[in-house]
Amino acid sequence: MADKQKHYTHLTKLMAAGFFICGIIPILIIATSSIYNSKQVALKDIEITAGQVAQHRQDVIHKFLEHQIDLLSTLISLYPLDYLNNQDNLNHLFLAISKAGGMVDLQLIDTNGEQLAYVGPYRDQVTGKNYKEQAWFSEVLVRGTHVSDVFSGYRKIPHFVVALTDPLKRYVLRTTINSSVFNSLLHSAQIGSHGDVFIVNKDGELQTPSLQSNMTTLGEHEKQLLRHHSSPEITLEGDTLYTAAWLNNDTWLLILKIQTPDMLGAYRQHLNRTLMIIVITASLFFVIAVFLSRFIVAHVAKADRESAALDQQMAHIEKMANIGRLAAGVAHEINNPLQMILAQAGWIEELLPEEDPAALKNLDEYNETIKKIKHHVERAATITHRLLGFARKISAEQESVQVNEVVEETLSFLEKEAKHNNIEIDLHLNPQLPTTMTEGHRLQQILLNLIDNALDAVGHDGKVTITTSNTPTDIVIEVADNGPGIPPEVMKKIWDPFFTTKEQGKGTGLGLSISQNIIRTLGGSIELQSKEGEGTVFTVKVPITQSTQNQ
Repeated sequence: MADKQKHYTHLTKLMAAGFFICGIIPILIIATSSIYNSKQVALKDIEITAGQVAQHRQDVIHKFLEHQIDLLSTLISLYPLDYLNNQDNLNHLFLAISKAGGMVDLQLIDTNGEQLAYVGPYRDQVTGKNYKEQAWFSEVLVRGTHVSDVFSGYRKIPHFVVALTDPLKRYVLRTTINSSVFNSLLHSAQIGSHGDVFIVNKDGELQTPSLQSNMTTLGEHEKQLLRHHSSPEITLEGDTLYTAAWLNNDTWLLILKIQTPDMLGAYRQHLNRTLMIIVITASLFFVIAVFLSRFIVAHVAKADRESAALDQQMAHIEKMANIGRLAAGVAHEINNPLQMILAQAGWIEELLPEEDPAALKNLDEYNETIKKIKHHVERAATITHRLLGFARKISAEQESVQVNEVVEETLSFLEKEAKHNNIEIDLHLNPQLPTTMTEGHRLQQILLNLIDNALDAVGHDGKVTITTSNTPTDIVIEVADNGPGIPPEVMKKIWDPFFTTKEQGKGTGLGLSISQNIIRTLGGSIELQSKEGEGTVFTVKVPITQSTQNQ
């Protein structure tokens, strides 16, 4: 380490000497630095101005659209459908709200797309038209409020509309926005004699005319501005500075173009005066040389830190490999009895047809039971497969799950063990429990582990109580036993992988650790309460989630 530091010190001195020698050409360095700094300051000033103008226009357009929406919303909230459906009433209301000049017409449409009433200059073009297949009409019925892109429609001239539906979605109230008034909101945003400002939609189609009459489509660089960004984005391409800001819930993009040569005149004069008076001393170059040399040394130190981080990553990879080997061993031990169960079930299935049907009163039930055994052995094999994939992500499918059914199905695996040990299983299942979208087989894996642990804890002649309930946001499952409880020193380690209180060969110590990982993946939680001599209660919470198709 000392040798490396000595080497860095020597390198720093050589670099400082080299930079200092370069200072013998002060005029070139001064001129280059001054030109660069002056230009950067000028561009920064332009960027600040452009950002402020774009932000201001963004706010103005937002308030303009919000005002139009508020006007329509006020009409919907104040007047019933019968009142709005009267042509004279609609004429009166339109005169009242259109004084500012933002609205061209007012139209009332039922949910079938048929026009109920209209006031405005396009009566002949829209009379008898049906809007059910129009894109904007479908959007407003879904969202309740919609501001469309510019389109021609039945009016045969470019325009855009603001439309709202009533809370019960019985009708749609629509207005056409005055393009001249809307376009005028952008005129004051022009910066420089060759500057431009316009609005496009997500597809790059112009929603307002360009102030430069020769522009009809976006250039290749301008199309790159269509990427999403939460605040105004400023980019420089050659001599053109672009400022882009999203509007109308990120459906429109305001693009402000500035030709930087229009704005750099004052800074050129300042640069010329600065070049004549700047005198840089040799000491200043020495300071610069020391700074640059230290900067490079800092990069070398950064490289050392990155190397150390790489070593940590390799250690993590090795750790995950060890976990994979352990998981493979555990899965192998589980798969052997599973295959034996599956073979025995197949053997029984082959023998049953040879028996006397008259002597077997429950033949169908036997066959059905064999199918269930095979089905659940396959599910258990799937669980061991997930154990093998412990260190990698496995895709999961969610389904509508009734937790009570999962509890009852899980108990079917353990009923014989409970009866053999004279253990009472007391169920308190809420019949009004809602369904939820989750992974039922993974939830069953959790419950199987918890109930099996409870049976082991009570031993013989004990009691296990399973309760289901729900809160507004979660389904709650409690698995309680009246066993000896868990000592405080054991509770601190209960969730650690491979920690077990069972005898050697009767437990791997992975059950609770895996259960905790699974429930976290499902978005829920698992909690433990235990007192020595009184028993243990595990509480599982599963979030209530409905299918998006039903929302």
